[in-house]
Amino acid sequence: MRITAKELAAKLNLSAAAVSIALNGKPGVSTETRKLVLEAAEKYGYDFTRISEKKRTSGTVYFCIYKKHGAVVGDTPFFSEVSEGISEGCKREEYRLKITYLYEDGELAREIEEIQFSDCVGMILLGTEMTGEDYKHFSHLPFPVILLDTSMEGVSCDCVLMDNVLGAFQAASFLIKHTGIQPGYLHSFYPISNFNEREEGFFKAVHTHGMSASGSIVHHLPPSVDGAYTDMMELLKKGLPITSAYFADNDWIAIGAVKAFKKMGYRIPEDVSIIGFDDVPFCTVIEPSLTTIHVHKHSMGEIAVSRLMKRLHEPNTPPAKIRLGTELVLRHSVRR
Repeated sequence: MRITAKELAAKLNLSAAAVSIALNGKPGVSTETRKLVLEAAEKYGYDFTRISEKKRTSGTVYFCIYKKHGAVVGDTPFFSEVSEGISEGCKREEYRLKITYLYEDGELAREIEEIQFSDCVGMILLGTEMTGEDYKHFSHLPFPVILLDTSMEGVSCDCVLMDNVLGAFQAASFLIKHTGIQPGYLHSFYPISNFNEREEGFFKAVHTHGMSASGSIVHHLPPSVDGAYTDMMELLKKGLPITSAYFADNDWIAIGAVKAFKKMGYRIPEDVSIIGFDDVPFCTVIEPSLTTIHVHKHSMGEIAVSRLMKRLHEPNTPPAKIRLGTELVLRHSVRR
């Protein structure tokens, strides 16, 4: 019976990643280690045709969704559109696509190892909830990894993401110009980089218009409709200070807040103006329809595939951080 790469790694007391890199002739291990692995593979009867067959076929691109806090939900319209962009890009390049969820638990290392020894040629990693520490699990894989929807200090890899700072700046500036007051902020309490960048853009707009950050009322809410509605209702019932214009970190927070304000007798936008972020389809269903920041979600997926292809064909290309611009979509939730 022929030995597998996984068994070979155990026999040599090497990591699965090191053995895979050596067998596939990729950079990342020393000459001595590569020689050791190849000699052992030949000695123990490793089936080298598996490698040549893998190189002759297109293989599979893995779209991996990393879940940690619960802010990422794979069946939302936002991530559905991103997935569609990735799917179309893979079809165009004649690569198969597999979508999988990875969870921050004891099974993560095993799941990553299974992907490594599959026919995976490259990974698009949805890192919305990830930190630099989390990325260490993926930093030594023998195939290219494209980080989607985030970037991290100290992590050298290709990233495709939206311009959160620009989008929040656009939203807050519009509120200031069209309501004439200093806007409040419906801020997600989940600590992810997208929301941190949106906070930066919001207060950048406040400062640009000659206002002090301390003058903005900030409510910390869950990034979901039900969570934002429940917490906003509590704030309103307690009679805490509110303002008549708000920017929300995402559309779900905005929609939940709109429901709460309307439940308590406020009119939207006559009494309270609200802008969301992401432009999910539900924005046009609620009453009034939600003014929001449009993100080119489909394009994010397609560009991630294009960057992966670039990395596959030109592996020495320097890493790139690609930020897609955003657009303000005017509807009826802001007083004008």
